[in-house]
Amino acid sequence: MIMHSIMAKRYSTNEKKPHVLEEPAAAYGISARERVIASTVSVDEYFNELIEKVRQNYANL
Repeated sequence: MIMHSIMAKRYSTNEKKPHVLEEPAAAYGISARERVIASTVSVDEYFNELIEKVRQNYANL
């Protein structure tokens, strides 16, 4: 019985928080949302470019 109480270890339970990596917005002067919006195109622009490329490919046939 004495051995059991000596051998028993007690571990503290720490709350595990998820690891999150974020770039500070102040370092670049713009927020992440603004960066995403600046790097996207509208659906109309995307399809206009796509249609133009398809037309060029058919013209080269």
